Amino acid sequence: MKKLAFLLCLPLLFIGTFVFAYTSQEQKEAYDWAYSKGITTQPIEKANLNWYITRQALAKMLVKFHEARYGETVHVSDPKACNFADKNSITEDLKEYVHAACEFEYMWVWTKYFNPMWTVTRAQFGTTLSRLLYWGNFDGWTPYYQKHLDYLKKKWIMENISNPNMNEKRGDIMVMLKNANDELDKEIERLMNNESDPLHMLVKEIY
Repeated sequence: MKKLAFLLCLPLLFIGTFVFAYTSQEQKEAYDWAYSKGITTQPIEKANLNWYITRQALAKMLVKFHEARYGETVHVSDPKACNFADKNSITEDLKEYVHAACEFEYMWVWTKYFNPMWTVTRAQFGTTLSRLLYWGNFDGWTPYYQKHLDYLKKKWIMENISNPNMNEKRGDIMVMLKNANDELDKEIERLMNNESDPLHMLVKEIY
């Protein structure tokens, strides 16, 4: 009987080994940080770090990052804004995050469809993260993503920009969000210690 129980459990042991074998130390550290900030609420074995992220799941991560970073709750101020034609295909508990990500202009589209279950490319993620961090300062170029990705690489937030069409995985998203958070911390520290910088007093008042 014990032997049978052991054999039945073997697939579960291999699944667990597979999950952690393909999670890098960098991803593990980023997951721990993201979990501590509420960016993900799933235990690591259910966080699906090696799954490709969907547009609706990215919307939630971006909004949660915004809330954790800036200490404010993101509210939908205009229910009529970002009224996507495919809103009924958005998972119910993610609808508010999708709406907020659109209203805050991290994720906006030229068409009336959000396509919540589509996967996200590096070009798309880099553009949305750049908009969140730098208020769309790098919009308006061709191709649309290039200046966004170039600046993220310059700041060591995004390491590889050679393949903008690669699909993003959840664990890699967490790594880059953590990189962004660390970079913002460094920039704030630099401004706090540089009294000659025009932004010194503003940052000092905020922090």
